[in-house]
Amino acid sequence: MPEQDRNTLLLVLTNKQTRKFYGAGWADVAKSMVAMFRATHDVWAGDPAFTELLMRLRQGSPEFVKWWEAHEIRSTASGLKTMNHPTKGLLRFEHTSFQANDDPSLKLVIYTPV
Repeated sequence: MPEQDRNTLLLVLTNKQTRKFYGAGWADVAKSMVAMFRATHDVWAGDPAFTELLMRLRQGSPEFVKWWEAHEIRSTASGLKTMNHPTKGLLRFEHTSFQANDDPSLKLVIYTPV
């Protein structure tokens, strides 16, 4: 995969295979991710890579445009995700996100099978 495409938000919102992976829960996962992305907007608003990512998301996902315009903000989250693996079937994970206090660009997400 090209380096410029290695972005989880971009994959979730614009990649058909990723949508299938999240199945019926895709919209909830994607909307939550947009709201968490929105929370970092002020930190990265002037960064050219951030601007390009916003452009790609707007062009590639009508849902992103709608959710971005809603201005919903969420902090890093924890919860339950269900994923539809192509060979393993339905998988459920509890997840918890951590953000480094001294660097808002660093986040760690831990997934634990249920």
